[in-house]
Amino acid sequence: MVRVTGNFTSESPLDPAARQALLAAFDQGWADPKKLSQNSAKAAILRNQAIENIAARLGVRADSVEILGEPAMGHYLGIAGLLNPDSTLHYSSVDKGKIRAVARVHPGPTVEVPVDHNGNIQLKNSLHTGAVFSLQLANSETGVLQNYEELATGNCLVAIDATASGPRLALPTRWDTALFDSSSWNGPSGIAILAINNSAEYSYPLPHIAPIRTPGSSSLPLLIAASIALDNFTIEDQSLRDYAVEQLALVAGLEVVAPSAKALPHIFSCLVPGVAGEYLVRELSRRGIDIDSGSACNPEDLQPSHVLAAMGYATEGHLRFTLHAGTTREDIDHVVKAVRTVAENLSR
Repeated sequence: MVRVTGNFTSESPLDPAARQALLAAFDQGWADPKKLSQNSAKAAILRNQAIENIAARLGVRADSVEILGEPAMGHYLGIAGLLNPDSTLHYSSVDKGKIRAVARVHPGPTVEVPVDHNGNIQLKNSLHTGAVFSLQLANSETGVLQNYEELATGNCLVAIDATASGPRLALPTRWDTALFDSSSWNGPSGIAILAINNSAEYSYPLPHIAPIRTPGSSSLPLLIAASIALDNFTIEDQSLRDYAVEQLALVAGLEVVAPSAKALPHIFSCLVPGVAGEYLVRELSRRGIDIDSGSACNPEDLQPSHVLAAMGYATEGHLRFTLHAGTTREDIDHVVKAVRTVAENLSR
């Protein structure tokens, strides 16, 4: 088997300090923080410290934070918790499949807002009172940032998707719920943070008896590891992304997606026309490079990207790059050379 010399997939190893904290937390944080034993009291202290630290790092109030053991459910909770049966739900054509699934089951009106060729949401009018707007701060396939301060206006309720951006972007001035994913800052998968800024308008949308806001089931060791990883997180070097985009643009026949759009410093996409993305992934893997293709919502079966289609791009030959801590220009040169070789071989 070829040794992997470059990881450009969306996954990355757990932050080393977070890994050590996770192992220790399994020894110290096993008790139920809601019970009255001494071990439970210790676990409650660890939980509160982790929540306060995460809240401070993400710029939200600690009392607004709910910890979720299933990040994918957070999209439903953050949006449906603001909806009434007759509310109009507005979402963009580049939103995640989980958000579009919420729109499909919503009994009230829904509006899919288009994007332009750069992936910018084309919301023409302010939304009316009572409407709910699902606002993605940055896209997980292209890295494209939205002008979210301009979009989060009017009197509508705003459900923020910050799962791709994490701590890299501050929340807009106006927001009602916001969802974060620990893996976006090299924390463990399986932990999400749902911040509820507007408790008066939020109602737990799943069947319940007790007055709760979220299911309340999550792993305390994973939460502690997420907090430690967030402490150790540093934003990626934007110049590395710029360099990668510039180098890929020099490859004959290759098209970089929205190359001039304002974007996250670690995510970008390109297209190699006339070839299946799965073939590209396999050919690059043979050369020791791991990379993603297809929709970020359906990576298992490499479904075509609805994001690229919404932006007016072809969906074949799609490569999704994620830069990680420790990525160098030499790594980028290596992957660009490999992509060029594969593309040239296909054109012969």
